[in-house]
Amino acid sequence: LKALGSVGLGVAMMSATKTNPAFAADQVSVYTWTTYNNPKLFQSYIDKHGKPDISFFGDTDEAFSKLAGGYKVDLSHPCADDMVRWQKSGMLKPIDESKLSHLKSFWPELLKLPATVDESGNRWFVPFDWGNTSILYRTDKVEIKGDPSWSLLFTDDRYKGQISSYDSGPPNVEIAAAILGYPDLFNLTDDQLKECAKLLRHQRDNVRFYWSDQSTAEQSLASGEIVAAYAWNDAVARLKKQGLPVSYMNPKEGMRTWVCGLVMMKDVAQEDLAYDFINAFTSPDAGQFCVETLGTGHVNRKAFDMVDPKVLDSLGIGNPTAMMERTVFLRAVPEERRKKYVNLFNTIKA
Repeated sequence: LKALGSVGLGVAMMSATKTNPAFAADQVSVYTWTTYNNPKLFQSYIDKHGKPDISFFGDTDEAFSKLAGGYKVDLSHPCADDMVRWQKSGMLKPIDESKLSHLKSFWPELLKLPATVDESGNRWFVPFDWGNTSILYRTDKVEIKGDPSWSLLFTDDRYKGQISSYDSGPPNVEIAAAILGYPDLFNLTDDQLKECAKLLRHQRDNVRFYWSDQSTAEQSLASGEIVAAYAWNDAVARLKKQGLPVSYMNPKEGMRTWVCGLVMMKDVAQEDLAYDFINAFTSPDAGQFCVETLGTGHVNRKAFDMVDPKVLDSLGIGNPTAMMERTVFLRAVPEERRKKYVNLFNTIKA
């Protein structure tokens, strides 16, 4: 699954096996997630230059380590909450915004994420895809009382033994903190973690299981074994296609939104082609495919005009501007804090 437990897309990934690929001299080389090798995501590039050289990573930790170890590519595809270490690594080259053909059509909320632009105005990251994490639930089995809330997966005893959450510490700790109303979910104090622990214990006693593979949660929702689960957008689309009565919650504490995109490597060999690839990747046509087929959002606003509003609503992105005003954009947790989040969750789960 896509790395950063709270982030991922819920799709199978494969790792790059080449340690020093012999990329074609006249092609751009791109290091990305397996899902993103579909030609419909960069058709305008293919029309001009032919097929790009694409290699795959399993998660962004793998990608960072491999690139730091000398793996040579022109572009890579980390996420915004990776960008603190990626920017500081010295491996990247700033992006020339004047060469971004679709920049004026980008969602403005995605252009100002932490660590993606530095204090001097240098852009290090071009947003591409984004998606949400929220609660996917059976409308025929769950009654929402009052304002929709993440507390359904923590303290609603009506569904004890019928809910599931993701088997990862940071997202569960951060959601508990959001329920408690803490302003900075990504740098919780020790005292705040003690309060989060109370909700995490309640959740542990209520969940039927913690999932590590989203398909497990989807199958259990489909069978009725569980009635609600932590889930990503793409699960909504798949279950609705099966005709199941499901809905995607817009909790009062906010959805959780991940954003991934392209970065240019410092020793880029095919810079002009790299910009052509970025522009193909961020085009409205690519965005339409991204939303309709992958079930995720896209950086280009114009793509949303090309998608059936019912599809957008089913994914919880029918009104992205309103959603982004309430959502929690994921960002890096300081390592010392992250370890405490993980240890707290694992201790309570055990």
